Amino acid sequence: MSFRRWLISVIVILIASFSASAKIYTTPILADANELLQTSPEKSLEISDRYIKQRRLTEKKGASRVHANDETDHTVRTPLNTINALQIKAQAYSLLSDSEQALSTIKLAEKLAVENGLTYTILETRLLHAKFYWENLKNSATALKMLDNIDAEIEQTQSLKRTKQVTFLQYWSLMQRAVIESKLNNDNQAEKLFIKAKQLLISIDDSSEKIIYQLTLGRHYLRHSHYDLALDRLLSGYWLAVENEDNAQIASANYMLANLFEQRKVFDKALEHATQAGEFYERYQRNQPLAKTLTLIASIYEQQNRYNLALVHYFNALDQESELKHNVRSAQLRLNIARVYLQLYNYPKSEQYLQQARLLAQQTGNDVISAEAQILEGKLELAEGRIDKSITTLQAGLIASSRIGKINLQLMGESILSQAFEKQNDYYNALLSQRRYEQLFASQQEKQRKSNVEVFKQQQRMLERSLRLEEMERQQFENEKSIYKQQKISLFLISVIVLLITFLVRRHTVAKQLQSRLSHLRSELYTHPRSGLRNLRMLNARLPNSLQQSSANFEQWHLGEIINEPLSDRLRFGLFEATFLKHIYLQQGYQQGLEIERQFGEYLKEQVCKPARLYHFSDAMFLYIEPNSRLNGEPKQLADSIQQLVSNFLKEHKLDAAVCIGMAEYPFLPRAYTAINDQELIDILLMATNAARLNSKQEPGSQWVHLSAIDAAPAASFACDNIRKACIQGIDNGLVKVQSSSSIEFNWNPDHDFDKNVN
Repeated sequence: MSFRRWLISVIVILIASFSASAKIYTTPILADANELLQTSPEKSLEISDRYIKQRRLTEKKGASRVHANDETDHTVRTPLNTINALQIKAQAYSLLSDSEQALSTIKLAEKLAVENGLTYTILETRLLHAKFYWENLKNSATALKMLDNIDAEIEQTQSLKRTKQVTFLQYWSLMQRAVIESKLNNDNQAEKLFIKAKQLLISIDDSSEKIIYQLTLGRHYLRHSHYDLALDRLLSGYWLAVENEDNAQIASANYMLANLFEQRKVFDKALEHATQAGEFYERYQRNQPLAKTLTLIASIYEQQNRYNLALVHYFNALDQESELKHNVRSAQLRLNIARVYLQLYNYPKSEQYLQQARLLAQQTGNDVISAEAQILEGKLELAEGRIDKSITTLQAGLIASSRIGKINLQLMGESILSQAFEKQNDYYNALLSQRRYEQLFASQQEKQRKSNVEVFKQQQRMLERSLRLEEMERQQFENEKSIYKQQKISLFLISVIVLLITFLVRRHTVAKQLQSRLSHLRSELYTHPRSGLRNLRMLNARLPNSLQQSSANFEQWHLGEIINEPLSDRLRFGLFEATFLKHIYLQQGYQQGLEIERQFGEYLKEQVCKPARLYHFSDAMFLYIEPNSRLNGEPKQLADSIQQLVSNFLKEHKLDAAVCIGMAEYPFLPRAYTAINDQELIDILLMATNAARLNSKQEPGSQWVHLSAIDAAPAASFACDNIRKACIQGIDNGLVKVQSSSSIEFNWNPDHDFDKNVN
């Protein structure tokens, strides 16, 4: 069970940690109720109470169900949302001064949080519990003890450490402690707590909490008469509230600013801020703060000697307090009314309200109001000429004021008592009262002087900080100016780089396109348009260089520069004529002829592998080249390979597979590697192929002819411009050996009178 509760607590904290700032309510109804707390606590109480009554609490079905936040079923409420509703309800009761209901409701929320093991919510609820003890019951001892226990639990709870939400808990705890210490007149301790809270507030970074912090700190300074510091904090909170459009906090800031200006006797500004606060509270029917604001406005009018307006506002405030049943505040208001009537010389009315105030003070046990009532009664008796009675009453009031430590009441009492003794011609006691008055006034002035000294020191520190900030701002301006220049330079350089890159990319793209076009043109230039094979143009471009390199290698080998014979440079050439290509267009048409020739070209590409090469020499003629590393290779093998290559393709098309093949090797002359060049070699091949074609006319079928020079053939025999004539003479002289697939006799050169028998 403990592990389950720990798991639930971890899930609570993980979900809560997604909130970067203030508490977020997952149910819109509760969010609305929370927003109405500051403007209409009655409405907020009604909404939260209706939410609890109209929905049933879900059964606990594990951690996931306890934390379900979507509440798609509007008839149920999760434990977490139930606790949130109870918290809102308790805060509404607290704002309505119903302390008993506020405490009982928050205890119920705390119990539910403990039952469900919601660690963060437990601590949050206990903080509200401590807050209610202080704000409603003014029980500082119990509230501080509860805060001590909460701080200890925060330190001991491992699941809360290093989370965002623990900062909120620590901040709220420090703020509550600071408020209590401030109220208990522990000025220095409160200052330290406010400083610690501010450090946490920086990490929280929540605008609403910043407003509350500034206003709370301003109220602290105002309570201890640090008026300049209070003005600074209250104005900061006011403008933050204006910026965030937080009307409730604007009204609160206006009320405190009015208090400040009233104490500083700046009545026009005090009246302006108090009127703005009163308008807000009247619009939203916030009776309690409205009564306080009306009392403040009446006090301002009283100090301005505008007694009729003061009475009107005092009576309006009294009506509000009577409805709220606040006997203490009602007693104070009646005392204020009695004082105003005394100023108007309406002694019967003054005595009437004075007696009512004393009666309420006795019922509530408020010593401050009782002491003030006695002093005011003494003043009334003095005005009515009852001097002896006045002296007795004033002395009793002074004793009570001294006992509770109210210096302002003592000052007022000693001043009136001195006047009473003077009217009784008891100048000695009048002088003693005057001296006691002066001593009290001097002590008050000394206290004020110390406060002013402290304020001056703080102002000095603020001025030094301001000067440092100005220097830092100046340096920041210079740095920003320098950065701006660097940014302009960087922007210019970046623009240049971008333009350069754009130019280079464009140039690369154009070059790539041109390269592609060039490759395409080269492909078209060196590719036969029908078969797709390398054409005669490529043969003329590559064959001379290839043969020249081979000749150079043989020269080096012959001279001994190369040890081994370059067998890879010996080449075998086969020029064959595919006779079916001559008739395919006539027999099957142009389109079909193109398709068959294209297929034949693709077929030859697939079948002829490196290092062998194949060129589409002319319309029906193809040149096949392969390395001749085997010197004793028979020509018939090459002829059969070419024949097999053509026959395999033409099986499917049922065409004539006859070919005429002319063959020769390079180097053609074994002892003269450079005697025969590429063009002469091709001429020899054409001569052999023509002989094979002539043979095929007399003997149907495929024919081949192979020409090769004997080993002892001299280069001089071929040193002429007509290689065909030289070959024919070589054949006649026995220098060129002829091999053929046929034994038919034919004339190599019709222009000559000699015949050659081919064996």
